[in-house]
Amino acid sequence: MPDHALHGLRVVDASESIAGQYCARLFADFGAEVLLAEPAAGSAIRRRPPFAATGESLTFLHLNTGKRSVALDALPPDVLAAADVVILPPAGRAALPGLSPSVVTVDVTAFGREGPRAGWKGPEIVIQALSGMMFNNGEDGRQPLYGCGDRSSYAAGLAAYIGALAALQARSRLGGGQHVDIAAAETAAATCFPHAFQHIYSGTLRTRADRTNPCGQVLCRDGWVCIWIYNHRWERFCDTVGLQHLLRDDRFTDPVIRRQNWAALFEIIQAHLAGEEAEPLVDRLQRADIIAAKSYRLTELPTQAHLRERGYWEQLPDGRRILGPTFRLSRTPRQVRGGPPAPGQGAAAWSAGEAMPVQTGADATAGPLAGLKVMELTTAWAGPMAGRVLGFLGAECIHIESPNRVNSWRLNKERPNPDNFPSGDPGTRPYDRSFLFNSQNVNKLSCILDLKTREGRAIARRLAAACDVVICNFRPGTLAKLGLDYESLRALRPDIIVAELPAFGLSGPLSNHAALGPTMEMAAGMSSLVGYPDGQPETTGPSYMDPIGGFNTAAAILTALHHRARTGEGQHVEVPQVEAAMHLIGGEILSAAETGQDPVRNGNRVPHAAPHDAFACEGHESWVAIAARDDDEWAALCGVMDRPELATDPRFATLADRKRHEDELTALVAAWTARQDRHAVADKLQAAGVPAAAVQKPRDVAQDGQLSHRGFFHRLAHPDAGEHPHPGLPFRLSLTPGSQRRAAPAFGQHTEEVLARIAGLSAEEIRQAWAAKATATAPLPGA
Repeated sequence: MPDHALHGLRVVDASESIAGQYCARLFADFGAEVLLAEPAAGSAIRRRPPFAATGESLTFLHLNTGKRSVALDALPPDVLAAADVVILPPAGRAALPGLSPSVVTVDVTAFGREGPRAGWKGPEIVIQALSGMMFNNGEDGRQPLYGCGDRSSYAAGLAAYIGALAALQARSRLGGGQHVDIAAAETAAATCFPHAFQHIYSGTLRTRADRTNPCGQVLCRDGWVCIWIYNHRWERFCDTVGLQHLLRDDRFTDPVIRRQNWAALFEIIQAHLAGEEAEPLVDRLQRADIIAAKSYRLTELPTQAHLRERGYWEQLPDGRRILGPTFRLSRTPRQVRGGPPAPGQGAAAWSAGEAMPVQTGADATAGPLAGLKVMELTTAWAGPMAGRVLGFLGAECIHIESPNRVNSWRLNKERPNPDNFPSGDPGTRPYDRSFLFNSQNVNKLSCILDLKTREGRAIARRLAAACDVVICNFRPGTLAKLGLDYESLRALRPDIIVAELPAFGLSGPLSNHAALGPTMEMAAGMSSLVGYPDGQPETTGPSYMDPIGGFNTAAAILTALHHRARTGEGQHVEVPQVEAAMHLIGGEILSAAETGQDPVRNGNRVPHAAPHDAFACEGHESWVAIAARDDDEWAALCGVMDRPELATDPRFATLADRKRHEDELTALVAAWTARQDRHAVADKLQAAGVPAAAVQKPRDVAQDGQLSHRGFFHRLAHPDAGEHPHPGLPFRLSLTPGSQRRAAPAFGQHTEEVLARIAGLSAEEIRQAWAAKATATAPLPGA
């Protein structure tokens, strides 16, 4: 039996983008045969920094390991016709005539091929500005930060992989292929913290000063540490670090007043902890159930004890280092076939393949995952996002909720904030009206089970046995304690897929560390790249890693489902979120590992463009992002500024000149934008061929014309919260499109339906479950 999850699949990667090539790399990692079809001059990614000492692009290495290379113009028609998946070139499907009706075509673009921004240029800073993410990043009063690298492209490539696998699932049912359309701008909007939905719900107008995360950073002897101090952990934090006197300090006793004095608090914490070593401090805090993480520099990752113990790093046959897998499959682990190909290094032919089983007479209007049942044991964002993706694609998702430990995005231990509810009103059931929970749990059924009771655990096992997939984002070992681990469940259902998404994996010294999106960003090395030259490492919005973890989990489950469709085998899926996130900066990590040098945080400035920054415009907190990557874009910018002479000014004539005089350049552009409307000037610049975008606020995203044109928003009616437009997901399939069919459920709205229709309990058994208090209609007091 083949031990590759995607054995037999044939993929042609004709893309010229990070997104397309990352999508194809994931196919190659798990057993598909991938041909990189390159133009005569070779793929543009071969010329993308950073570079190894040999001159090889490390970005290309990271994206193309395991592929073969062929010349696009020499690709035999029969090879193209026999492909299962074709990732299209920039010119689209018209550039590749002769595709089979059974092929799945994948088009990954910045904005899609229709709508008011279809012709816009979309480098990373533009995508992040439009998504609403950039508005969240950096210090109030300073320019917003775009982040680092090309993370929106990698996320779009991950979305493309999900969409392609979903289309292949549908092909086995429908007997034909279809087109998958992924826009990086929609992917970025979908992975941005749901402040746009908050605005839709409550009309909240957020500012850059509205920071609600109860965290801060301290610079220890050997690096930065991010510490989260929830109100219910305040006393324990003070006891753990030896600051008990703060419990009697009037500035910090009341939670509201403490928040007003947050900067003063962290000045005290900084002075007290400056002499500590980062990793022992994090360990001490984690043992006290206080979430903390070190901000690892990229050069520290190759020797980090946790990654080393987990056997994360791998080597190619020639000795070059590569990153480990994005996810681990127990039956069909990743097996890299070789290094990145030289141009034309590979036969333009396929190995012998095997056909997937095809059904007939299936409903073409159903989602690609119609008929799949998913049981979610998840909370907050990462796990629910994984289920949300599968539900969007047609699966029936059952969200299991506890009556005594309620999903923190429904109800947390803090005082209800009116901004979180429709019209600012928490109502009598605030846990049904939270924009947070209701943003991520559309299409799902809510079933309340108290897993602390014997009866609740027994029902959960019956329900799991009726499902195809179980998703869990509890701490490692929790499923086993509940009798819901993979080994226990496969005894009930041999083809079940159980997916866990622990932050640091299921093994290793950090495996029991609790984490949140920002601390995972710290641990993955990303934060070391984000920040001002004179400042601390920064994170991307309130929780960027959570939705990325959800996307990676959905991708892993679909990979396992493809294997199951061919072999009947289920398996255990482990998605270590930090390790998976490292792939979004893979080229940068490989460069640091080779050179021993860490990139220096430098705001929005990058080596390959100047200007490349956010510039203040007319109005409060109004910014425009502008990037000139070459001399043509710079000349066009000068023309729009009505300063054509600057294009040939010796200070700015070439990119090297502009980098040398970047402070002067920035001042000139800033003086011009200060008199401009951010949206109007971005439109004018893009019309002239200059990458630019308004740095959008949540209200802008909620009213975004391109997203609306592409059908990103869906109006859904919630039984308590009312009817509102809901932001969607980026997966657009031509024949079996994803959809948001119903609003998030009220607490326990579907408990009896789930117990009867899916778990198969009789009326008497359901009555006994109620009698045993294995279920409930509302959160228990103190939950």
